[in-house]
Amino acid sequence: MANESLRQQLSLLYQLQEHDRELLSIHERFNLIPQQIKQLEANVTKSKTDITTKSDELAEVEKSLRSKNADLEMNEVQREKYRTEQREVTSNDAYIALENQIEFLDQKDDQTEGEILELMETADQLKEELENLEAEVAREDENTDKKTTEYQEERKNLKALIDEKMKQRTQYLPKIDKKLSTLYHQWIERRKGDFVALGKNGTCGCCRLTIQPQNLKEAQKYEKLVFCASCKRVLYVEPPSTDIPYP
Repeated sequence: MANESLRQQLSLLYQLQEHDRELLSIHERFNLIPQQIKQLEANVTKSKTDITTKSDELAEVEKSLRSKNADLEMNEVQREKYRTEQREVTSNDAYIALENQIEFLDQKDDQTEGEILELMETADQLKEELENLEAEVAREDENTDKKTTEYQEERKNLKALIDEKMKQRTQYLPKIDKKLSTLYHQWIERRKGDFVALGKNGTCGCCRLTIQPQNLKEAQKYEKLVFCASCKRVLYVEPPSTDIPYP
């Protein structure tokens, strides 16, 4: 293959594979950053929606308070009207009937005043919760701006690193036999995993199964490509001699 031995070719291919693994990891991180920024923004949007919901809830409580207070005022007007009529009636039955109406208004006011107290407590609680939410959103906004700037800077640096890694990658390709390179890229496209499996201590480094003795012997000769019988990857096994560089 080319002007280098098969062992050297497998060594180069393994280096390319490790380089591509690192490049893939950088790409994944690069592509993840926009999602992280989007999630930060989504968190802020959710918190702002919570503020709107809480504000609407407070507005409804305050509306109910105004309505209850208006009821008290109307009852007071009606009560004063009954008292005026009491001063004008001449019969005892009519006086008692008006007194019953006043007592009924008093009972309604007692109930309304209790409801007003509950609404006031609810309003105070909602105001406190709203204040806390607004403070939280302010913190989230600040954190989002800070993190977004950091993510954008990281992505910029990753882009420069990807460009550099791609440039380095072109230095491997001319040294690798075209057919071997084609097999490698076809495997990567189909299976998204390692093509070259290191073989150490008689074990395939990818599937972790024992390499068949005949395959191991053939692979150590470096005369032809030998594939793992289990995972079908190209075996790049330890040379018989420790003097030979590996991997």
